[in-house]
Amino acid sequence: MHTVPIHQAKSQLSELIRAVEQGEEVVLTRHGKRVIRLIKEPETEQPSLEARRQAILAELETLRGKVGPGKPGFHELWDEHKREGDAEVAAIDASRGASAGR
Repeated sequence: MHTVPIHQAKSQLSELIRAVEQGEEVVLTRHGKRVIRLIKEPETEQPSLEARRQAILAELETLRGKVGPGKPGFHELWDEHKREGDAEVAAIDASRGASAGR
């Protein structure tokens, strides 16, 4: 692990990035205190176009099941969504108020 002051890292950024790409960890410090840690981004495999298409189609089927003949329309679903969001906000506000009163 490399520990480098931020002011020094500015002039060595390319070298530090190469070290991180090789698997090293680099810690940047300010006035001797650790500020940030540079680590290699994990390699993730992007889902294939077909997998994404299948996921979208599944989501559409789910939505079609919620909206259709004899089912609530867009406005009813939107109102329900807003009520749920308002309830979540109210719960967060209530918990903040309870913790502020301690």
